[in-house]
Amino acid sequence: MKTLIVYFSFSGNNELLAKDLAKDLEADLLQITEPKKRGMFRIMLDMLFNRFPRINELNILWNDYHHIVLVAPIWNYIIAHPMKTFIKKNKEYLTNYSFITLCSGRDTQKEKIMAQLRKLADYEPKVIIEFETRTFITPEQERKGAYKVTQEDLTRLKKVDIYHKFLETYIAKKETT
Repeated sequence: MKTLIVYFSFSGNNELLAKDLAKDLEADLLQITEPKKRGMFRIMLDMLFNRFPRINELNILWNDYHHIVLVAPIWNYIIAHPMKTFIKKNKEYLTNYSFITLCSGRDTQKEKIMAQLRKLADYEPKVIIEFETRTFITPEQERKGAYKVTQEDLTRLKKVDIYHKFLETYIAKKETT
């Protein structure tokens, strides 16, 4: 059995993370895309009205995978709406999943992410990992917004204990299947 990483990325940061994770986990990778190009105005409307935008269908052979890793940005404590649409549409298959995000990071954000995932998927994720850019970008970079994460940034971020425990668990499960 394999692992599948499903990701959505607006700025490219979570795409970089998802592709890097796919290498670490030797996982399959699928991107959530939308029929229309997303801009800041649509993001604001989705947040304001809690909309579930249309996404393009992904052809997933669910029985091929023992674990699903969801990767998406967090916008003002809220999971990116295209990912929320994906979770809502596929919740019956998300019984063994994790959620990983590359975001600015805020206090109490992880609890809010957990509550959203529980409500959308009906199951809690095995793990939530927040790679927080606020741990290394300057206040000036943060004010400008849309910081482009580099491979060096990812290498630094992936040194956190929870990521290594996640990898150890994944590798242990992979070896026993």
